[in-house]
Amino acid sequence: MTNSARTERTRRAVVVAGAASGIGLATTQMLTQANICVVGVDLAELPDGLRGAHDLQWVRGNIVSEETWTRVLSVLRKREPLDDISMISCAADIVVAPFLETSLEDWRNLYEVNVLGVIRGMQALMPAMLERNQGSIAVACSVNSLFAESSLSAYSTSKAALLHVVRSAALEYAQKGLRINAVCPGAVDTPLLRRALDVLPDPGGARRSIERRTPTGKILQPSEVATVLCFLISAAASGISGAAVTVDGGLTTAYDFDSSA
Repeated sequence: MTNSARTERTRRAVVVAGAASGIGLATTQMLTQANICVVGVDLAELPDGLRGAHDLQWVRGNIVSEETWTRVLSVLRKREPLDDISMISCAADIVVAPFLETSLEDWRNLYEVNVLGVIRGMQALMPAMLERNQGSIAVACSVNSLFAESSLSAYSTSKAALLHVVRSAALEYAQKGLRINAVCPGAVDTPLLRRALDVLPDPGGARRSIERRTPTGKILQPSEVATVLCFLISAAASGISGAAVTVDGGLTTAYDFDSSA
């Protein structure tokens, strides 16, 4: 790598929310392996899979908390000068329960994390992007942003709201140099999916059902979604803004998108 290339890379920073596991972990690994400065944000401690990663700063905190994002901004200031700041949000929570058995507290908690936490992060970082007249944000939503699914009413609704956060912000700030997009994954082999399956009467059967209903015949790996998230914040995606990119192995192309199958 030339000195000029190395300098150019040090001027870019990507904030990854939900960086400790699943898609967020895979994304962080992908970025650090590309020698990009990453600020990882998560409630959890730095995972073993990221120990020794190149140019990684870790902020442990809740994305719903203003204090967490204040610390993120402090870390970014210490990295100045930065020509480009990006954000990838993978943080999420889930509740699996029939509609009438989903409490208002569950609804509030999911909205806090899945919607308001992401909004707080965007509102914290976007002013710095606007100062530079450029910036990119990629948010992991879900195919449940687009379709309802049995026993996932609160989760699906929160993800649908999050998708419209992305579209609204993208519309308002496109002419100011910001690109904001969503990725809508199907079933991905993450701790979140395993936790959702574990509350069902037959977790193994539910997993096999997902595989049967997915045209590619398999549950996605986190890296398959991480690749798309990283693409969307790259210069190669300069023409994409306000999009919802579906990464689901063909699941939602089928007529029988049916969680009870």
